Amino acid sequence: MQKGVVSRCRFVAIAILLILGYVAYQIQDLFTVYEQIRSEVKIDNQVTLYITQVEKSSLSKDTYHYYLYDASKSENDFMTHVKDVQPIMITDDDKVITEVKDGQIYLRVRGNIYSFRRVGYSVRIHLDSSPY
Repeated sequence: MQKGVVSRCRFVAIAILLILGYVAYQIQDLFTVYEQIRSEVKIDNQVTLYITQVEKSSLSKDTYHYYLYDASKSENDFMTHVKDVQPIMITDDDKVITEVKDGQIYLRVRGNIYSFRRVGYSVRIHLDSSPY
């Protein structure tokens, strides 16, 4: 009688672990962050502007990160070190108008800006923003 109870408890424990593993696998997308390059704009011989699309989960809105990065380095090098680079701007506007004139960046945003900062490159950034 004891063997039947023990084997039934093992079966129930294994079944519960399998169910928990399946549920964890299904919801892993809620906690995964995907970042991919959306476009690249050459500012001058020293600096390139990278625009990435960040998908945090299927439940949140995508954000767009704007980075200034060394123009002598490749796109693969940028993606390898993207976690170490501070973005100059984070927004939810997927239609930001980006123009470069005389080595200066002009950004026109119609949406939320979550972060905007200056970084170590000597590039002037002009920001035109409105909430929609």
